[in-house]
Amino acid sequence: MQHEIMRPCNVFEKNGEVMHAGWARSGVFNYNEPASKMSGKHSERDCYFINNGEVSLYLSVENLGLEFAIKIAVADLVRGGVISDYVYKKINLIKTPLPEAGDNGEFLYTDKRVQLQLTNTPQGRFLKCDFIDFAGIKNLYFNILLKKIYGDSLNELAPFERNRKYFYLKRFAPKFVAEGVIRVGGLEYSLNEKTGRAYFDWTRFSKPRRHNYQRLSADCLIEGRRVALCLASRVGDNRHGNENCFFTDGVLHKLSNINVRGNTKKLERPFFFRGGISAVDIEFKPFTVGGAAMLANMGTTTVIFGRLYGEINHVELGKPLVLDNAQAHLIFTEF
Repeated sequence: MQHEIMRPCNVFEKNGEVMHAGWARSGVFNYNEPASKMSGKHSERDCYFINNGEVSLYLSVENLGLEFAIKIAVADLVRGGVISDYVYKKINLIKTPLPEAGDNGEFLYTDKRVQLQLTNTPQGRFLKCDFIDFAGIKNLYFNILLKKIYGDSLNELAPFERNRKYFYLKRFAPKFVAEGVIRVGGLEYSLNEKTGRAYFDWTRFSKPRRHNYQRLSADCLIEGRRVALCLASRVGDNRHGNENCFFTDGVLHKLSNINVRGNTKKLERPFFFRGGISAVDIEFKPFTVGGAAMLANMGTTTVIFGRLYGEINHVELGKPLVLDNAQAHLIFTEF
């Protein structure tokens, strides 16, 4: 059973437990962290994915307990190839909170190689980075403004069945356009509002154990319509909702359980996603360079770039949504 929550509610009750569980089309879950009995042990992850058909930029900033990481990958979707690097600190005694998913807040990280600034404003989100010797061979620079446009977001709240003081809170928002510039070595990519799209994946959680997490995502144009996709593996007690959904022109369409088939030891091979009676029948085919999957390895995270084939049949659509040749990416991570 999937339970859609319509009205605003706190994540934590007075006893520190998560009592509501389900999903919503907007940010109805008030993240009242001080009420949690696990406060101080919460983990944070902000993930951005920006794409204009020529280039894709993946950026993830993570506070996972005492661990801190910045993970960045740039994929050239025309010439072929990915360059990536990451910063990792195992013991981070001074935790710098990430900005909340609102209209204000700033995050700034600086060391000898990297300066990263994330700023939330009522006009949008500013992402700016200077990364010296990116991947050990080139310098990376980007300065990007993400402007929010109208649309739904996928919001999920899942407690853990045996101990409801543990929780998993997710917001997947494919409702930004991007303008700015990305430079890697001698290559420069320009982003503008007409072709530059971005999603924001915001996660807060406290878990009793580590998880191997997998997500297939896309944010692309199909026959002049903006289509976004989120098919993700289970975290927490998902009896009342999950992350599986897709968007057409900003409207969220919820999906139920999805069966995934693929070989994680042979990442150059296709992965298959199926659900319902032909409701979802999708193949993710990785791009390959020299026979190897076009991917980025960044510590505990792997991002594979590729294309989708197949279609989605949904009761809210007049006809099947055909995904053939739609750019997409598959993320594997442990947290």
